[in-house]
Amino acid sequence: MKLIKSDLILEEFFIINSNYNFIEPQESSLNKKELLEGYEIEIDFIVRDIKNEENKYIIFTKVDINSDDSKIPGYDIFAEGVSIFSFNVNSKLTDREKSEFLWSSGVSISINNLRNFLSSMTSYCPLGKYTLPSVDLTSLLNTKKEMLNKSKKKVKKKVKK
Repeated sequence: MKLIKSDLILEEFFIINSNYNFIEPQESSLNKKELLEGYEIEIDFIVRDIKNEENKYIIFTKVDINSDDSKIPGYDIFAEGVSIFSFNVNSKLTDREKSEFLWSSGVSISINNLRNFLSSMTSYCPLGKYTLPSVDLTSLLNTKKEMLNKSKKKVKKKVKK
């Protein structure tokens, strides 16, 4: 099949912050796979247009792995990345369609870039390569939209007072 290019163009991806700690396991006969699968993972993102630049959008993504109060042995990792996108100049997409594209494909691309970074970084670590699990993108997007709606309602209540 011939590749059909997307109207969404990833221009750049940068890691702007990362932190890694190794928590040495006490048991020598631990199951590495079970250990890595047991991590609590927090993921978040922000989608914005770039002020004063037409057709430029930015997505901040971050992932926090095994960083809560009940850390388990192995890896404690934080990574934050920035993806810069634009749309094909010949695109016929409306602003709403562009927003939906950024929220679905853009966020997915950004998370995958973080996944690749984490995999590369941990390939040199004591327990070997860590691959961020697949993300239920629909659930992630719905949760984020609910959070944004709740914060908007709180702001409106404060303004009314």
